[in-house]
Amino acid sequence: MASKLFLRINQGVCAALFTCAVTSAAHAIDLQETYELAQLNDATIKAAEYDYDSAIQRLPLARSAFRPQINAAFDTDFTDQDNDDFKSFTSQSLSLTLRQSLFNRENGAIVDQARLGVKQAEAQLFAQQQNLILRTANTYFDVLRAQVEVQFSKSELDAIARQKEQAERRFDVGLVPVTDVRSAQAQYDLAIAAEIAASNSLENALEAMRVLTGSIPDTISPLAADLPLVAPDPASSEQWVQLALDQNLDLVAARLAAQTAEAGVASVRGSRYPTFDLVGLAQTVEDEKQRNVDAAQIKLEVRLPLYSGGRISAQVRQAKADAASAHQNMLSQELSTSQQTRNAYRGVTGSIARANALRQALVSTRKSSEATDAGFRAGTRTSVEVLNALRDVFRAESDYAGARYDYIINHLSLKASAGTLMADDLNPINNFLVTQ
Repeated sequence: MASKLFLRINQGVCAALFTCAVTSAAHAIDLQETYELAQLNDATIKAAEYDYDSAIQRLPLARSAFRPQINAAFDTDFTDQDNDDFKSFTSQSLSLTLRQSLFNRENGAIVDQARLGVKQAEAQLFAQQQNLILRTANTYFDVLRAQVEVQFSKSELDAIARQKEQAERRFDVGLVPVTDVRSAQAQYDLAIAAEIAASNSLENALEAMRVLTGSIPDTISPLAADLPLVAPDPASSEQWVQLALDQNLDLVAARLAAQTAEAGVASVRGSRYPTFDLVGLAQTVEDEKQRNVDAAQIKLEVRLPLYSGGRISAQVRQAKADAASAHQNMLSQELSTSQQTRNAYRGVTGSIARANALRQALVSTRKSSEATDAGFRAGTRTSVEVLNALRDVFRAESDYAGARYDYIINHLSLKASAGTLMADDLNPINNFLVTQ
């Protein structure tokens, strides 16, 4: 009877791992559909898109300082004089002014700064798009992981409940001591607590999916059993690090931020230089005798700042400090990128090795559980040992599923570190999801 119980529970666990134990007939959402929903609903990526839209306007704003500035003005004055000639009169004037910048070193540096700022914002947007791919994969497989844990906890609880029932029956006929019954009861209580914790974790994972996509799907497609575990190519962590140092988007953004800060120093220093503007003025004035006087002039206006109370010097020192800070942030990002890339590479190779080891562990724990069950029927093993053996099987199943999910996440993380992750990288994974 116990061996039949083990076979039934073990089959249920396998079904949970490879079919996700979903009984709903509703269409199961897959990873690609989850990503598409995230693109439409995720607030973080939308904010990044708006930040980029704002950043690209800085360049035309900076360039506008070198384009003609045309202004019109209308003035009217009322004058009251207390003398013999005039009592009061009204004068009016209409003027049109055109100013064209010929040389302004400060504004030129601001244009360079804005151009770099647009590139930086673009890199940051691409980084957020890669981050959305990773967050989608993490959220999706966190749900699958939590579903597997729930199913395993339920299977374990069912097994313990049956073993508890058997222990009580055998105690009633005097085949086992009361300690076996009490041990089974204790294991049963712990299993209930584990099932509650697993159910809460699943609810949390589903809530995270709601935040990402705007809704909770009825079901999600589980991962097939035949997912290939492919080693990184190139098979060298240092080659991946070099690729990351060249292409990692966070690092690219940090380097552009440092260049932008350097351009900020040049901009502030440029305010010390003279500016040259071409100014044209056309004006019509109606004087106190109601006569219209028309005038026009064109001039070259040269301005040279002589003293500003120390403002420019302070701004230069501030800009230099900002540039030094940006440079240090860039160096920190380089170290972080190298570390993350090596960690992701080890994560891929380690998860492959771990998954292979756990697959073998499944075979061993199943055989061990079968032997323990046979010993229990022969009277040489206790029910507690049977439960522990079953628990080892359940945990090996859960760990094996988790190692395969870890492989996928680490694989995507490695590509993100190298700056090569794209939405199309989800397609091969999606092809190994079981459609419902």
